[in-house]
Amino acid sequence: MRPSFFSKTFRLLVLVVFLLFITLQGTAVSQDLKGYQQTLWKHLEAVVAVGPRPPGSPALEKLRGYIRSIGKKYADEVREQKFTFGKRGGPVVAMVNIELVFHGKTSKAPLLLGAHYDTRPFADEEKDAYSKKFPIVGANDGGSGTAVLLALAQYLHSHKPDRPVRLVFFDGEDYGVKYSSNYFLGSKHYAAQLKKKKRNEWPYCVLIIDMVGDKDLNIARETYSAENASWLLDLIAKSAKKLKVSQFENPPKHTVRDDHLPFVKLGIPAAVLIDFDYPYWHTLQDTLDKCSPESLFAVFSVVVDAMGKI
Repeated sequence: MRPSFFSKTFRLLVLVVFLLFITLQGTAVSQDLKGYQQTLWKHLEAVVAVGPRPPGSPALEKLRGYIRSIGKKYADEVREQKFTFGKRGGPVVAMVNIELVFHGKTSKAPLLLGAHYDTRPFADEEKDAYSKKFPIVGANDGGSGTAVLLALAQYLHSHKPDRPVRLVFFDGEDYGVKYSSNYFLGSKHYAAQLKKKKRNEWPYCVLIIDMVGDKDLNIARETYSAENASWLLDLIAKSAKKLKVSQFENPPKHTVRDDHLPFVKLGIPAAVLIDFDYPYWHTLQDTLDKCSPESLFAVFSVVVDAMGKI
C-alpha cells in the first residue's frame, strides 16, 4: 500500500508545526534569560556605587542592606552568620555571611553557589608604595560574583529549582595580607559551622563565582577544582557548548586559592569559576569600566543551564 498525497502532506504539516513549536519554545527561554543581562549590570552598578568595601567598613554594611533587600524580595529565607576576626594586637572586625535560601521541589541535598562581597583593604598589586595603601573598588574582584548571585536570586524566585539552592555571600575573602592565611574567612566560618551539622545537611556540591565580569573574559579550569569536582566542571563545559558561550576554556590553567578550598577540605565537591588573567587584580584600576554586561550574562546563562543538570 502506498500513502496518499494527502497523508504525506498531513505528516509534513505536523512535522513543520512540531519543529516550529520547539524553535519558538527555545526562543522564549532565550529571551527570558536575555532580560537578565540588564539586571546583572544594574546589580554591579549598585555594588560598585557603595565604593571600596573592606570588612568592617560602613560601605560593606551598606551593601549588606542591598543584599538583604534582594533576599527579602525573592528568597524563601534570608539567614546570616555573624562572626568576628582579630589578629593578635590588632582590631577585632565584625563580619557577616549572608545566605539566601531557596526551597526546591525535592528534599535533595542543596546546591551552594557562593561569592565574596567584600573587597581588598589595600591595593597591594600597585607598583608604587603610596597607591598600595588604598582599598580597591573591586568591580570585578568581589563585585561581579555578587552581581551574578543577586540576579540568580531573581531567577530562582520565578523558576523554582528541583534541588534546594543556597546563595551565600561570603565576608572576609580578601582580608589577609599577601602570603598570610587570613583569607577566605567567611567560607572558613561557614565550613566550620557545617561540621556541627549532620552530613545529610551538607551541600551536595559548591560552586564559587569570582572575577567573572571583565571584558576580555576567559575562564579556564582551575586545578583544585579539576582535581576535586571534575564532573561539575564537565557540566559547566557542556552548558557552555550548548549555549555557544565561548568564554569557557577546558584545559586547566591556574591554581587559585579561593572560597572553594574550605569545602574541598571537608570532602565536598567544590569548584571556582574565575578568570585569573585579569591585569587589574588587587589594583585601584579594578573599576566598572573594565567589566561588561556581556561577560556577566555569559556566566549567568551557563550557570543557570548547568543548575538544571545537578
